[in-house]
Amino acid sequence: MLSHRRYIVLSMIMLFCSSNIIGQTTGIVLSGGGARGMAHIGVLKALEENNIPIDYIAGTSAGALVGAMYAAGKSPKEMEDIVLSSQFREWASGFINEDYDYYFNKKTPDASWVTLKFSIDSVIRTYIPTSVVSSAVTDFSLMERLSAAIAKANYDFDSLFVPFRCVAADIKSHQQVIFESGDLPLAVRSSMAYPLYFSPISLNDMILFDGGIYNNFPVDVMQTSFNPDVIIGVNTGSYTDLTYEDNIFSLFKTMVIQTTSYTLPRPGDILVNPDVMSIEVFGFDQLKAAIDSGYYATIRKLPEIRKQINRQINHEDIIQRRQQFTSQLHNIEIDQVKASGINQRQERYVKKVLNPDNECLQINDLKADYFKLVTDRNIQSIFPRLKYNQSTGYYDMDLLVKKEKDLKLDFGGNISSSPINQGFVGAQYGIWGKNSLIIQGNIYFGKLYNSGTISLKHVIPSKIPFFFEPFATINQFDYFKSSGAFLQDIKPAYLITNDRIYGVRFGVPARNKGIISASGGAFSLKERYYQDRNFSFEDIPDETDFVGGTIAIQFERSTLNRRMYANQGTYFSITTRYVNGSEETSPGSTSVITDTTKNYHDWMQLRMLYDNYFKRVGPFRMGLYTEMYLSSQPFFSNYTASILSTKGFEPIPQSQTLFLENYHSHNYIGMGLKVTTTIVGNLEARAEGYVYQPFQEIIPNAELKAKYGEAFANRYYMATLAALYNSPFGPLSLSINYYSKREEPLSVMLHFGYIIFNRKALF
Repeated sequence: MLSHRRYIVLSMIMLFCSSNIIGQTTGIVLSGGGARGMAHIGVLKALEENNIPIDYIAGTSAGALVGAMYAAGKSPKEMEDIVLSSQFREWASGFINEDYDYYFNKKTPDASWVTLKFSIDSVIRTYIPTSVVSSAVTDFSLMERLSAAIAKANYDFDSLFVPFRCVAADIKSHQQVIFESGDLPLAVRSSMAYPLYFSPISLNDMILFDGGIYNNFPVDVMQTSFNPDVIIGVNTGSYTDLTYEDNIFSLFKTMVIQTTSYTLPRPGDILVNPDVMSIEVFGFDQLKAAIDSGYYATIRKLPEIRKQINRQINHEDIIQRRQQFTSQLHNIEIDQVKASGINQRQERYVKKVLNPDNECLQINDLKADYFKLVTDRNIQSIFPRLKYNQSTGYYDMDLLVKKEKDLKLDFGGNISSSPINQGFVGAQYGIWGKNSLIIQGNIYFGKLYNSGTISLKHVIPSKIPFFFEPFATINQFDYFKSSGAFLQDIKPAYLITNDRIYGVRFGVPARNKGIISASGGAFSLKERYYQDRNFSFEDIPDETDFVGGTIAIQFERSTLNRRMYANQGTYFSITTRYVNGSEETSPGSTSVITDTTKNYHDWMQLRMLYDNYFKRVGPFRMGLYTEMYLSSQPFFSNYTASILSTKGFEPIPQSQTLFLENYHSHNYIGMGLKVTTTIVGNLEARAEGYVYQPFQEIIPNAELKAKYGEAFANRYYMATLAALYNSPFGPLSLSINYYSKREEPLSVMLHFGYIIFNRKALF
């Protein structure tokens, strides 16, 4: 009898212990930490490989991203592949891949440093950017990767592969916001909205920023939502960056982010501290090191983890359960596209761009057109959301669109050691309805260059979108005032050139990266000059006027990464142009010719330019530059007028500010090699060398008229060696420049800003 009672008691004890082991649950808490937070992937990888159960996940910021991907059915290996890919670096940098960067919508490069935005209603309100990085790539990628999983879970975070929570910060109520249902990509993006880096998310009268502002280690959320038996907390957020005055992110973080305690509430809980102190918050080139640190920190904690967690899950069972979850995900096929935040005419514009044929679209088919919208200059931002429609079996896309501010003002220019300093002011006004209209103009002012331009670019969306753009441009180059070079004192030739053109341009996209355009207009060129340097200020200069019309067809394709001093990408253009007009040359007091001459000229010209930066070889990136110019242009009345009316070879920035007569001809080819290397951060070194080969050099005869020299008799060389710092406002460059066969072949130039000019009338 006693033995029987002992058996019953022993059986009850064993049953109780067994139920405790079987029912034991584990929750994983993942902190924020930016790039450091990718250590969480290594932690999850180590836990899975060692059969440690993962029953619940809660995360903030980077922890929300990693936790959401895991909860959506991504394996640690898949997550590692994602974050180590070039696409993930595009997420972090806001860079739109060249396959989706829509050149058709690009603004013509100019010398602007900063842009101020104004909204014009009853009053004029000024706006400054809320972020330094565009989140467009991140927003689309989160939607693309997470929407199917949350649709399968019927928009309940508890029904994901692993139940999940994440935290954002509502700065209006000064409280944390816990996401437990609804749109998973939106929840993660809200939790990742690091102040000043990514823009905030507006939702239900809340303004949501990075959850780390109020709770960077959501242990309390894990306890309240799931109350697991054991919590494994992963801390990648307690390492503080040095706060110093030049780092706006560190200053802002210090001011607004509340102190978080990275401790766990119970003795049996386990804290994992990956060694990520040496990794910067935005050190996205160190992600592999972060992942490895999380993995090895967890391996070192395994004895403690196994002591607290008796239950184990076979790794093969996890793989099988994950495959079962992901196999039930609905393919993302989009039926209806809706846009909110804009009026009906603007919504019609959006639909024409995204789905002109009103068909069901695969997500990949929509992607290129989506980024066309993102780069539209009348659109400030787009936040995309997908909702699965049970009745149709397709997804509906809802876009929250913010219209760009009505008016933009640009300020910039160039500051130089040579007297080529210039200021720049630009303006843009957008009108957006069923079509898009951009009214824009700018003014350059300085010793060398004065210019003004205005245009009205009208974009009509359709299956093949197109634009037409009336424009007017006036340019003046005064080479006499600006010819003094650093460490030189050479009396320059007196050359002032003016050109004006009034015309219209039509264009269609050539896939995503190019434009095919046709343009035509009326022009006038006015040039004042002396034909030698022996003149006094009492002398009257020669004057040549050339008035006529021109038409041109151009193909242009660009993936260059910068307006100036690019170091990756490709630019290619080919332009054919017809020119006709009447020349009238009036001789000055020093001219050999004393009679006014009038001539009619017409010619064809063809220009091809290819500028390519190859992939990096070790610390260096090589580039190749080729330019060919062919024309049937005749000579003008004298040598100087003939040279001034021709195209020049100007591949380096300083050459665009000088009149180098030896580098002008009717037909030439120029080629060069470039080598760039990063010294540290944004500091680069550049070396460029070019050869210029005129087919027949234009030379003066005894009467100072133009004639051709012997074919291929002379060639000229040009080179530059520069140290370059790419600041957020523009480049700072110190260069030594070489031009062969000049009295002073070497010159030094220090400048800050952009040496960029408006388009000339004929080139």
